[in-house]
Amino acid sequence: MKKSFLLYLIMSVFLIGYCACDNDEENFDTATTGQVIKVPDDIKSFNSVTKEIVFEKNISIKQDVRGNEKVEFRIAGNGHFTVGSISSISSVIYNAPVLLGDYQRYYLYDGYPVVDVLQNEVRNQEERDENMQKIEKAWSNFLKVLNEAGKLKQ
Repeated sequence: MKKSFLLYLIMSVFLIGYCACDNDEENFDTATTGQVIKVPDDIKSFNSVTKEIVFEKNISIKQDVRGNEKVEFRIAGNGHFTVGSISSISSVIYNAPVLLGDYQRYYLYDGYPVVDVLQNEVRNQEERDENMQKIEKAWSNFLKVLNEAGKLKQ
């Protein structure tokens, strides 16, 4: 009797956990408000090729494997955009802009992981392009302000 109850309990927990994890694509609309980065003051450099971003001071940004943390980039009184903050150990597909943390290095990507490793590259890239278009004006201002401040590497 005890073995049956224990087996039932284990199967129930497994089933609940499985049902809760059935969506591999993350939506940042439910993310919590996180840290604010002032552009260009808080940024030491941004490499437009590698997408690595280096912060001026030792900024520790909260990361979440599920992407429930957000980072807002405020651009010198000229707009803002918000990205999800994720860890490099995440196994969830993000088709929205992200700040990826990888061993105290940070990268601003249009999504995660790279589309080359995904089954449907075209659909995922189209969704990423649509999401980048939503922040296109702020992204252009971001690059312009960093370039004017001498903090944009190409």
